[in-house]
Amino acid sequence: MKKISLSIAAAALLAIPAATGAVAAELPAYEKAGLPVSAVQVQVLGAENVQEVSPVAASATPFQLSVLTPRGKIATAQGKIETTGRAVR
Repeated sequence: MKKISLSIAAAALLAIPAATGAVAAELPAYEKAGLPVSAVQVQVLGAENVQEVSPVAASATPFQLSVLTPRGKIATAQGKIETTGRAVR
């Protein structure tokens, strides 16, 4: 009885990663003329000018993309810097 329960536990431990790996896969996303389309719509409308969208770009919001894009160097101000008031030393 003890051997059977150990083998069932071992089989369950091996089955859990296999099941979660299959669930984690995402379905491909497509776009046509800049609009997202499903696989069924591609079959009905035809596959002309249809592109597969990368899952990274599809899951990022416009704000996230603006934060993640590289910025150019900001030029420092040239010329005399004027201050108002007096610094206390």
